[in-house]
Amino acid sequence: MKKLLLSLLVLTLFGCSNKSLLFKGESEHWKGEYSADITNDTREDGQFIFKLKKGNKVKKNLEININNGQTVRTEELNNENTITIPNACSGCSVTSKSSPIEVTIKWNNQEETFKLKKK
Repeated sequence: MKKLLLSLLVLTLFGCSNKSLLFKGESEHWKGEYSADITNDTREDGQFIFKLKKGNKVKKNLEININNGQTVRTEELNNENTITIPNACSGCSVTSKSSPIEVTIKWNNQEETFKLKKK
């Protein structure tokens, strides 16, 4: 009985393939990263973090567009000049480690586009 339970446990552990991804990139005014855990190539739990570089301020109308409209977020920045955007899906097409993530950020009548790349 112990061998059967041990065998089932081993199969369960090896059957679940978990991957961690980390993408990073920056532009003149922004730094960004995306970190995610992917389970069985069908579930993704992650978050984007964007930070305005030191010495810059956003007054209003901040818009972050990820992968040409896949995710769009409009809001005001907090005192730390950081925005966190959670990302989760189940039964979905998960992020590919070989494709960079394109980000366009608009603020204060300015706009910058940069790519987050696998690290």
